[in-house]
Amino acid sequence: MAARSPQCDGREFFTAPVQVNQRRYEALRGFFVDGLTHAQAGQRFGYTRWSMVNLVREYRAGRLELFAPPRQPGPPPGVAPAKDRARGRVIELRRDGLSTYEISRRLAGEGTPLNRTSVGEIFTEEGSGGCCATPASRPAPRCPPRAATPASPRPPYWTSPPGLTGATPARPDCCC
Repeated sequence: MAARSPQCDGREFFTAPVQVNQRRYEALRGFFVDGLTHAQAGQRFGYTRWSMVNLVREYRAGRLELFAPPRQPGPPPGVAPAKDRARGRVIELRRDGLSTYEISRRLAGEGTPLNRTSVGEIFTEEGSGGCCATPASRPAPRCPPRAATPASPRPPYWTSPPGLTGATPARPDCCC
């Protein structure tokens, strides 16, 4: 029994590739670098002659992507490190009864800017409801109440729809 070289142990990774893109690469490499014909490269890597002709044509036209494009710098998609860093502070401010707008402004003032959308997403993820949910301990409204006039069909500033307890703002330009 003849001793084998340790270099031959990984040979089948290159001579009989399992992954599709590696197989395409090796077939194209055989055609372009080793000087194999379409039929020879195809036979070596499991393609018909016409499949090799098509593979070469696609490669030359730039329509064949063999390698994954390089990733852009920064965190991977779906990761929001700024949002994760501010999560505890957002929850703390929410417990104090602040709205998404107020929390966003407060965080910007503290040097941890986070937009209203991200603040709202944290509310949803933590199960604390939408931006207008206000606790009973909330201080009086910031806007002066507007009295209803006989000519105005608008209700007074704070109204409660039938069957709903708690105050709801009647003016959309106020609150959150």
